[in-house]
Amino acid sequence: MGRTSAALALGAGGPVLVRRLAQGSPQAEGLMPLIKGLMAEAELAFASLDRIAVSTGPGGFSGIRTGVAAARGLGLAADVPVVGTTSFQIMAAAFEKETPVPRAYGLAAPAGLSAAFCQILGPGREALTEILVLPHSEAGAFFEDRAEALAGPAAGPLSEAGYVSVPVRGASIVPDAGTLAELAQRLDPARDLPSPFYVRAADARPQTKHIIPRKDD
Repeated sequence: MGRTSAALALGAGGPVLVRRLAQGSPQAEGLMPLIKGLMAEAELAFASLDRIAVSTGPGGFSGIRTGVAAARGLGLAADVPVVGTTSFQIMAAAFEKETPVPRAYGLAAPAGLSAAFCQILGPGREALTEILVLPHSEAGAFFEDRAEALAGPAAGPLSEAGYVSVPVRGASIVPDAGTLAELAQRLDPARDLPSPFYVRAADARPQTKHIIPRKDD
């Protein structure tokens, strides 16, 4: 959906340091060195952080698990609260930096070769629908006459392929850590939990046939 990124907000309203892995770099191997380098650059210890925030999805299963596990592990080790929010809330925050914000706008992100994660929101990142995973052929009917603009990494491809006719505004918006860092202080550790948000079940299933019975102790 976007490049793996890490960000550090240096105080409320202060500068935000952002670092991103190169496009196509493996997240599992690169995330922790990326975070380590960011903290070293800022000359900060993890225990000095007010909180750690993470995108909970939806998105790729491996990416969600890697990010959430890293955030939880760092928070536990440093005794720092961990909060989470959806990739769609992060994209909505980026979209709403533009003015004016429509009464209703759509966000679309890739969910495989022929499907997209879709949601309609209003000003203040108010969710007007749930996040759904829809075939490309159904995305047009979902957004038509309900959203005044469409943004997100799947917005351009959906429009170019003729699946949607809603005006595209913000096709380059992705769930970036820089935007998440700005949102982090507004998230509530008691409500905005760092739990994976998958929308749909995993494509892979663990095999259940030919399992060797466990020997009783």
